[in-house]
Amino acid sequence: MIKSIFAAYRGDRFIGEGTLSELAKLIGVKRWTLLWYRYPSAKKRVEQTEKNPKIRSKGGLHLVLLEER
Repeated sequence: MIKSIFAAYRGDRFIGEGTLSELAKLIGVKRWTLLWYRYPSAKKRVEQTEKNPKIRSKGGLHLVLLEER
């Protein structure tokens, strides 16, 4: 079984690293939410919310694949 390790960032701030399940528990979201952040449509939506000051957001999550075991 391949195990992927990710680093999670909210803007420039480092949140943590681990598997998607570990990060979901750390951040307090469902694992599916982190899976969604890996899709291009999620990245596009994050970019749109960062450009528009009228949209209130904590900032989008960015996941970076560190390694696969």
